Amino acid sequence: MIKRIVLITAFLFSQILFSQKPESVYYDKEWKVTSKSNASYYRLIPMKELGELILLQDFYIDGTPQFEGYVFKKDENAYVGDIVWYDEYGNDNDFRQYRNDTKNLTLLYYHPNGKLRKKVQYKNGVKDGETIIYGTDGAILMKGIYTKGKPTNGSFEKAKNSDDYDYNTRGEESQSRIEDSIVPPPPPLSTTVGIEPQTVELLAPIDDERNSSKKSKNRKTITEKIFWKDSKQLAQEIVYEIGSYDFKLIGQKDYDQSGKLIQVLNEIDFNQYVNGFVNGVEYQYYLKNNFATGLKEKAKYINGSRSGMIISYFPNGKVSSETMYQDGIKNGDEVLYSNDGNLKNKRIYKENEPFQGNFDEKMDELTVNLNYSNGVKEGEAIAADEEKHIVAKGIYKNGKPFNGTFVVELNDRSDDFELINVENFKKTGLQKVFGYRLDNLEKTYTIKDEKQNGMTTFYDDGKIVGTLEYKNDEPYSGTLVGEGKTSVYKNGKIADETFFEDSYNKDRIQKQKIYENGILAKIKDYSFTIAEKPQEFYEGIYKNEKPFSGYFETEDNREFKQVDYLEDGIRKFQYSNDYLKNMDNYRHQLYDIKSTYKNGKIFDGVEYKLNEKQFVSRYWKNGILKSFDWDLFAMHYFNRIHFELKNNNIEIIDMQGKKSAVITIDISKNGFDKKLSIDGKVIDDTIKNYLESKYSETVTLYYEDNDKIISKKVNVQDEPIEPSEGIELFYKVYAVIADFPTVQEVFNNLADKFINNKFIEETDENLILTGVQIDSTGKPKDGILITPAQNNTYTLQLYMNRKLMKIVENVTFNKVKEEVKKLEIID
Repeated sequence: MIKRIVLITAFLFSQILFSQKPESVYYDKEWKVTSKSNASYYRLIPMKELGELILLQDFYIDGTPQFEGYVFKKDENAYVGDIVWYDEYGNDNDFRQYRNDTKNLTLLYYHPNGKLRKKVQYKNGVKDGETIIYGTDGAILMKGIYTKGKPTNGSFEKAKNSDDYDYNTRGEESQSRIEDSIVPPPPPLSTTVGIEPQTVELLAPIDDERNSSKKSKNRKTITEKIFWKDSKQLAQEIVYEIGSYDFKLIGQKDYDQSGKLIQVLNEIDFNQYVNGFVNGVEYQYYLKNNFATGLKEKAKYINGSRSGMIISYFPNGKVSSETMYQDGIKNGDEVLYSNDGNLKNKRIYKENEPFQGNFDEKMDELTVNLNYSNGVKEGEAIAADEEKHIVAKGIYKNGKPFNGTFVVELNDRSDDFELINVENFKKTGLQKVFGYRLDNLEKTYTIKDEKQNGMTTFYDDGKIVGTLEYKNDEPYSGTLVGEGKTSVYKNGKIADETFFEDSYNKDRIQKQKIYENGILAKIKDYSFTIAEKPQEFYEGIYKNEKPFSGYFETEDNREFKQVDYLEDGIRKFQYSNDYLKNMDNYRHQLYDIKSTYKNGKIFDGVEYKLNEKQFVSRYWKNGILKSFDWDLFAMHYFNRIHFELKNNNIEIIDMQGKKSAVITIDISKNGFDKKLSIDGKVIDDTIKNYLESKYSETVTLYYEDNDKIISKKVNVQDEPIEPSEGIELFYKVYAVIADFPTVQEVFNNLADKFINNKFIEETDENLILTGVQIDSTGKPKDGILITPAQNNTYTLQLYMNRKLMKIVENVTFNKVKEEVKKLEIID
């Protein structure tokens, strides 16, 4: 259990710290200073000093270490360097490394016999330089080099994730207070440690026939080692290859306490995606300052999953449990033992679920002991807290609570639990909802005749924050406290709803709804500001439960909101903003764009349409559509395509593709003509008569699928416009331009296609590589035509305005994408 440190008064701490007489300070279980007779922990005084730091060491009352680490003299809550918490057996329970931004660039740690255990060098707040681990006799066991906080050469206690450093704001404040102080030299080492010992060479390179390759000879590696306590014998050595972003597990050796090699694992035995076992035995150890004190668990892996008998051990070396696993889950017998070796329990799991026998189920700080018969809860169930006090006791029948009190999980998505009273399968009397601990009440309520009747009381941090009377399962009078809102009821009807920023900021009101005779009548909205009319809140009046006058914010989506202003039931204005600039301000939006309604539609300003994974903004001037934006969303993807009508030209700008195009429309007595230009160069000029031939134009799209290139032919007039960038997008937009009497109608029709078609997300498995437009005669017109060749190779042909511009032959599958990108560059 990690200690919850409380601040000691400055006077008491300074008096104890600078006292030279050895003594102890005693603490109770809440870490408050107390007498020795009431103590659960103690601290030895005086402590080792290092400049403005002290090496804080706390102990359980029986003398077992509880905590060790450097802190500031003026603030024991500000940690520096490596910090360790120990369990009641003295084994490592939690390890964290904090930044060292002090002037003490070398931190020293000691064995219980007083000899140096670890020396760590720092620079610019992180480990940099040598880190040396010593044995109890002063011999060097490990030596490693850190560079800018990361292990780069040698052997280390912990290698993975060692570039993660915790920040300590209070430590930084303490540092600023003593920045000008003079730092004394480190305390002198004992004479035994002062003699430079020989480095102990303990492990030859891990390699065998399965792992031999030319590549392995040039790898840069580091090792992570665990030694058996009070010896030079290795327990475990793990080898990592240093990659660009992470460490790759490539080898492991395990030894017993006599030094006998019991396992060798190589690169093929590990899953490189998760750095876990594929095949082999996982040995976990009890550690004390990263020295192994005993075996904790032994687990066999087959094909990446736990398999067979998994054995756990007590710190005294006795077997704790034996559990059968199959394909990574518990399946079969589990036998539990007491720490003296006697049989304690035997039970059966089926597909990782309790099936037969007696089981303990953790519910945060409570433990529920219950019985299963053929996978169904049956018989007595007892719930107890951490101090073994019984808090609930009841009988299950056929898997359901029958009689007594029970602790059960709530059926909602919260992490809360419920203490229920049951008689003959039915809830009755007082029920309690709590979180984490039973004394952390969230609400209590009463059940009578299978319905909620009587008073319900709501709590927050131990204090009553609301009460509500129920009648026949319905709220009647009082305040209902919910997640992020409260509701007031009077005589069985809702009177008021108040919405807060969130459940932790109930002093910041977002909205307030007022009801008359249970019917919504008014809303006060504090969640936004209108730039042209800033005020504390904006009021809206309802009539027949519909917006009638005032301000009303849309509520269908958190990011894409607008505010409508109504007079006598008629929409007059809409206020909005550029949502891309306000993504981080969704709690309180600033609306600085004003649009005007006419006959129920946007006449001047911006009109918005949100579909699945796409957002369209249409810009109107005096009822005429001038431009629109098409915004696309997918996992780790965003793009905005801007369309604007200028005279008889439709200009298109692709934000992600960083390209632009112009489609020129010419409507005359001779027919309907359209011309496509990309980045200023004319690509195609097509006349109406040609498009009206007996064949329709199509587009062939190419995808990667199962190491092959596959194609799909679509009719561009009928298909929805899908996500694409640059040239491919321009081709497809160009193809769907339809014949209308005026250019404005052509543009309006194009915008309608984006409004009414859903964006279809392209996945990594179904990614469009490129495409080619096929003309009305069935011949390639514009784009890249891909045809299969021999030996899984492909021929790529670039067409522009029906002309073959370039051919690339014998392209292997893994080079297709690269060659497509080269061809898409227009010279």
